[in-house]
Formats: sequence, C-alpha cells, structure tokens
Amino acid sequence: WLEVRRSAARASRPPAVPGAPLRLGRMPASEEVLAPAPLKPLDVEAHARNVSAAHRRAPRWASVAAWVLCPTLAGFVVGLGLLASCGGGEPDGWARVSAAIGWSYFCAWSVSFYPQVVRNFSRRSVVGLSADFQMLNFAGFACYLAYNAALYWNPVVQSEYREAHDGHSSAVRLNDVVFALHALVLTTLTLLQIAFFYDYPALRGSDKVLRIAVVAALVTLAVGSAGFGTTIALSSQSAVSWLDYLMLLSEVKVVISLLKYMPQVWLNFRRKSTEGWAIENVLLDFTGGLLSVVQLVMDAGLSNDWSAISGNPAKFLLGNISMLFDVVFMVQHYGFFRTKPVAAPVAPHDENV
Repeated sequence: WLEVRRSAARASRPPAVPGAPLRLGRMPASEEVLAPAPLKPLDVEAHARNVSAAHRRAPRWASVAAWVLCPTLAGFVVGLGLLASCGGGEPDGWARVSAAIGWSYFCAWSVSFYPQVVRNFSRRSVVGLSADFQMLNFAGFACYLAYNAALYWNPVVQSEYREAHDGHSSAVRLNDVVFALHALVLTTLTLLQIAFFYDYPALRGSDKVLRIAVVAALVTLAVGSAGFGTTIALSSQSAVSWLDYLMLLSEVKVVISLLKYMPQVWLNFRRKSTEGWAIENVLLDFTGGLLSVVQLVMDAGLSNDWSAISGNPAKFLLGNISMLFDVVFMVQHYGFFRTKPVAAPVAPHDENV
C-alpha cells in the first residue's frame, strides 16, 4: 500500500522546468525535503576595504625588509665598485670599505624619505604626519646642506679648516653633500603634499601654541642666519670666520634634530596610534644613522686623526640623535600603539562551515 501511494505521488508531480524554482507539494513526512535557508551574500567590497586597511595598518615584514635591505645593500655594492682614492695613508681595502659604508648610509637615509611620500600620495591624506616636524626638518637640512657644501667645495672654508685642525682636511665626503641636497628636496616635496592634502583637524590648545612657536622660531632663524652671513661677507676683517659661521649652522642643525622629532612623538602619543606615519622611514633612518657614525669613526681611526669627529660634530651627533628617537618610534609602533589588522567580515552562514 505504501509503495502504491509513493508511485501515485510521483506520477502526479508536474514535469520539471529548467530554471524553475523548486516547489514542494504535500507529501508524506518521509518524503518531504526541507529547502535550505537562503544564503546571505558576502559584501565583497567591504571585505576588500577591510583587507586593504589591514595591509596599510600592519605592513608585512617582507615589505618592510625590502624597503630597508635593498637600498642599504645597493649602496654597499656601489661603494665597493667605486675606485676609492687612498689619501691620508689609508689602505686601499679600508678605503673601499669606508666608501661602501658611506654610500650605504647615503642610500638608506635617502630612501627613508620615500615611504612617507608614497603613503601620503596613496592615502590622499597627511593625517598622522606632524607638519611641525616637517617644517623643522626643512630648516635643519637647509643648514646641513650649507655646511657640507661649503666644506666640500669652498677653498676658503677648506683652508680655514686646515688651519684650525693642524693641516688635516675635513671628513666631509661627496655622499654627505648629495644626501643633504636630496633630503632638502624630498622634505620640500613632503611640505607641498601637506599643503595640497591638508586635512588636519583644527588646531586647539597646546597644538596651536606649538605651531606658533615653531613658525616664530623658523622665522627668527632665517632672519638671523641671513643677517649673520651678510655681516661676514661685507666685513673684510670680521672676528668671525666663515668656518665659525658654518660650525654654528651645524650646531643649529643638531639642535633642530634634537627638537624636530618631539612633535611627531607627541602626535603619536596623543592619537594613541602611528597610523599615517611610515615605519619604513624610521627603520631606514636608524640604519643610516648607525652606518654614518661607523664610517666617521672608521675614517678617524684609519687616518689616526680623532679630531675628525670633533671637526664634524654634526655628522656624529646627528647619527646618534636619529638612532635615539628612532628607537622611541619603534617602541611606539610595535609596542605601545601596536595596531591590529581588521578582521575580514564573516557572513552568518559561514559560521556553520
């Protein structure tokens, strides 16, 4: 009897139409088929946005390592390939090593400006980057370029340096000059990005006071430097030489480097985040600072002239100051304000898979 009922039910069903929805007629409980619950489609665009945000907030170590290692190794190879001159009694092999280290730090420090420029352009935003830091950076590299270019090319300044250091020449190299020029150009480009993408919140309280103080200090520095240099140029027997003026500029650069990082440290602390601040910049800056100090100490030891360090205090102090603040930024990024990737959205029906 049961078999007859099943055959009759099958015979009474309408023929299936391709593409037609499944219709369940009244049939015995043993024959009923439950239709599956409708699946909620996954929002692909939202998923892509979250994955992109996760990659921006937590760059993979492979990408970070590529930013740091590639320019450093490229500079080392270029330095080894150059025919280093063997002046001052330096062995040819050590001269090549010094040149390799010099070009390595040049490449690391030079490339360190690009991750922030690329990030600003890709985000179409400068939120997370301190404008005060960049303005101080511009003034510092302007002083540093004047100092290095004069010691490397100006014969009057070179003569004054030899007289003040028992006939020894300055330890400033070509890569020092090229780096300072390149840094000034990239800092100018970053300031232009800030002006173009300016999307900071309105300045209030301590932030407004800081901006006024930075602008006032930079205007005072520009007027004072121009006036001091004009006085030396117009005076035939000035008590202050061009070398003294350049040493003063190098000291100004060191002071600026000691202060310029503080607005960025404060901004990261206040936002409790390093989002928008390129960590690749920090790692490359640390690498460049370490290699620049190593090269300076090596050159002084090989030439048996330790006055090369006191005669080039800007390079020695800048390397150490940059490393100190880079450690602070690393602690902020990887420790205190570590940003976790945003988890991809999971549709309700995925929970049962």
